[in-house]
Amino acid sequence: MTNILAFVFVLGVLIFVHELGHFIMARRIGVRVLTFSLGFGPKLLSIRRGDTEYCISAIPLGGYVKMAGENPEDARTGADDEFLSKTKWQRFQVLVMGPVMNLVLALVVMAVVLYQGAKVPSFQEEPVVIGSFEPNSVAQAAGLQIGDRIVSVDGNTVANWEEFSMAILPKAKRSVSLIVERNGQAMEKQVVPAAVGKFELGETGMRPIMRPQLVTISPGEPASEAKLMPGDVVVAVNGERTPTRERIIEII
Repeated sequence: MTNILAFVFVLGVLIFVHELGHFIMARRIGVRVLTFSLGFGPKLLSIRRGDTEYCISAIPLGGYVKMAGENPEDARTGADDEFLSKTKWQRFQVLVMGPVMNLVLALVVMAVVLYQGAKVPSFQEEPVVIGSFEPNSVAQAAGLQIGDRIVSVDGNTVANWEEFSMAILPKAKRSVSLIVERNGQAMEKQVVPAAVGKFELGETGMRPIMRPQLVTISPGEPASEAKLMPGDVVVAVNGERTPTRERIIEII
């Protein structure tokens, strides 16, 4: 039911904006608008302002703007405020303004969504310090260790995990030279990233230091009684620092 209501609401917004485009342009060039309807069928609610009747109809799967003299079959007086009395260019503007308004709506909605941003893992902007390895990791097999920091890939400096991932993805099955810092000393390691997935993306099996973050707290449960809150980040459990989500579950 929620999906159906959401669909009807979104469709209603799209139709309203579309028909509003026709309405605004028609009024701008002096066409008399008889009806502005959101929906089809029997009218549930209507109000008249000037020459125009604004209404909401029973079937919310469409809408329309009825203009004076818009159909050749309609009785016409030849008055200047009738649709077919306007030039072809003016009529074109009225017709095209509906799709134009939908495009403007899409741009506005997209801008608002992008302005709000999206949550991304904080490790993407952190230095490339190895926190753990996946099973059968090619990086671990090449001699890298937890705590090592990767500073460059094939001579190109990588400042964070996002840059490291972008440097490794296209290098599946090809030897890659990594400059690694360990205990204050730099060393070079050769790694051949494995090919993963349909597109054979490069994968080293290294993982960053991950600190699990609490998303929800169940009322009345021990976490709630301990005053833990959504958004809290777990940095240690029983003295064990930077445990993974799986490790926390295992300890509990």
